Amino acid sequence: MEIRSLRHFTALAETLNFRMAAERLHLTQPALTRSIAALERELGVRLFDRDKRHVALTAEGAELLERARRVLVDTDRLTATAGAIRARYTHEVRIGLYSTALAELTHPIIEAFCERYPHASVRVYDADFHRGIDPLLSGEYDVALLRENTTVPSLVTVPIFSEPTFVALWKGHPLTGTSALDVAELFDELWVTPDVLSDFWVCGDQRNGVPVAIGSHARSAAEMSATVAYQHMVGLAPVSGTRLSPHPGVSAIPPKEPLLSVAAVAYPATGFSSAAPAFAEVARRVARRKSASVPFAEFVR
Repeated sequence: MEIRSLRHFTALAETLNFRMAAERLHLTQPALTRSIAALERELGVRLFDRDKRHVALTAEGAELLERARRVLVDTDRLTATAGAIRARYTHEVRIGLYSTALAELTHPIIEAFCERYPHASVRVYDADFHRGIDPLLSGEYDVALLRENTTVPSLVTVPIFSEPTFVALWKGHPLTGTSALDVAELFDELWVTPDVLSDFWVCGDQRNGVPVAIGSHARSAAEMSATVAYQHMVGLAPVSGTRLSPHPGVSAIPPKEPLLSVAAVAYPATGFSSAAPAFAEVARRVARRKSASVPFAEFVR
């Protein structure tokens, strides 16, 4: 059994809403559904009664919920203790990079942190979208550089800047030649999204009830671009992503109604490494000095 399965179970038990629980966990609804079904198979117990409109805990689920919560509390305590030991003896700081992270500031910020804390051993990882924020919550990463467009109570997020988000279309799409497009024109097409899905990545606040047709969940920004180019889906990409890692088969078109992606430093709200807030502070200082490094970005003051 994986700890993240228990986190998925408790989140759904607390919200009794697959969409809300998935957003809290930075998962897609299908991914959460699969996780709950797998946990039920593993335990041999039905945890929820559910249909298209309602989700309710079963009596067995309610009985197991309290135990699951205690396991998660113990896990968080264990992670915090291990993190303190690791920091004391190794001074290791593990950084997860999601997509283009902090764009042109990613390297200057990490470099500045290394200079400010020369005894720290920094390890950088390319985060897998499919795992969402689980590596942060489980202690696998100490800090992450990511796009944060939803509030996650279990994380401390320090916004660094916001920037425009463009619509990614394959070359040859009928709307490729437009200077700006209405995203509603694309609502009947298949979308590719990161598996760390929030409504932002499918223009949820502009849909007015129009359902999302998701064709694929990508593990990385590169996979998203390839899916757009070769499977003819549509998606969203921060403007820095189209600048830093352009794909020859993808056109990036600005939406008529601006969409802003928020670039942030994040770390767990409890049991975090002492290096995490220090890293966030370095990031803010570098951003103030080098704000001109990221074109079209609006920096948090």
